[in-house]
Amino acid sequence: MYNKNIKMKKILLTTVILLSLLITNTIPLYAQESSLTTDTQYFEISMERVSQSAWNKAVTYTIYVTPKIDSPRTQIIWDAPTSIEINPKHKEFIDLYNGKTYSFSTTIKAKQEGSYELSVNLIAWQHDTNYINSVSDIITFDSNLLAQPIEPSYTYGNIAKILIIVSLSGLSIWGMVVLSKKGLKSFKKWITPPT
Repeated sequence: MYNKNIKMKKILLTTVILLSLLITNTIPLYAQESSLTTDTQYFEISMERVSQSAWNKAVTYTIYVTPKIDSPRTQIIWDAPTSIEINPKHKEFIDLYNGKTYSFSTTIKAKQEGSYELSVNLIAWQHDTNYINSVSDIITFDSNLLAQPIEPSYTYGNIAKILIIVSLSGLSIWGMVVLSKKGLKSFKKWITPPT
């Protein structure tokens, strides 16, 4: 029994190593993170495409906002075509104060391939007037709904996903074999007539 466990572990380890070698040999060239900045007399906004998830292909964007005025009621509006699903990770209305830097994130998912403009608008609602600033980025998705150019974090996430799936599959197969052997012994004992 002990030797079979060692053999199973060696087979699983060999499979994981071979898969990781195969995957790392097919890694494409990468681009750097895209970052855009706009600066007005009211806000300095920087927008950054952070990463794409290997599990659901959602792309995370983060904006960094440094207000140059106190704005106790600021609205953040993410805007994109209907082919893009946007899920902000913050409230729509927030308090911003002069000189502090704030960060806000959202995830987007494409429903079909193409190039899309994603923009974020900040509106400082004041009692006498409103101040607005915006920043935008153009993101391209290929036929597999992967943001182009492919980020290194997506490839590493894909490698980790495959290794997790292979490891869990191997462990579940090993567990089923061990349980079936124990169950078979119990079943044989149960159907054996008493002597």
